[in-house]
Amino acid sequence: MKRILILLAGLGTLVLAAAQQPSSYDPERERARINAERRQALERYGQEEADCYQRFAVNDCLSEMRRRRRVTLEELRRQEIILDDERRAAAAAEKIRRTEAQAAERDSALAQEQREAAQKADQERQQRARQKQAAQTAPGPATAASAPARPASAAASAAAGAAQRAAMQRAYEERQRQAEERRKERERAQSGKAPGTSRPLPVPP
Repeated sequence: MKRILILLAGLGTLVLAAAQQPSSYDPERERARINAERRQALERYGQEEADCYQRFAVNDCLSEMRRRRRVTLEELRRQEIILDDERRAAAAAEKIRRTEAQAAERDSALAQEQREAAQKADQERQQRARQKQAAQTAPGPATAASAPARPASAAASAAAGAAQRAAMQRAYEERQRQAEERRKERERAQSGKAPGTSRPLPVPP
């Protein structure tokens, strides 16, 4: 974040400087001018250096020539650095612009997807609500078809229950009859008399 702010600050400075330039300002043409002036200065000072060796005070002449050459080349270098900074700032600004455009495009696509998802979910909720309401107000064909079969099913269940109760009653009676026969057999065995030969007890006076 700090780096972006620095780049934006530098870009603002360069934009202000560019606004002060003439409308015909062209960085590439300025760079070509600087290179041309550098070549001319090197040629000129090279000639002046050769001339210095023809004079009596060679060292003084060379010192003055080299000082002027250094000042000229430094000024050209300063102008070249400004052009380099402008080019880097423009490239950085273009990169930031592309990044922001891509981020805005992604945000827009995400927002559109979210809107579509919310709309789809709302439609599904409405459809489920309509289906539930229709099922509550009007029974379906399956329910209507199964309705007449309920009495027959209840009658079959009642008949099966009655048959089961009758069978249980018969089994109970059979067990009672068998128990009674076993009781009589025990009594005959205890009395030691054959069946049918027992006499009745005398009637008391």
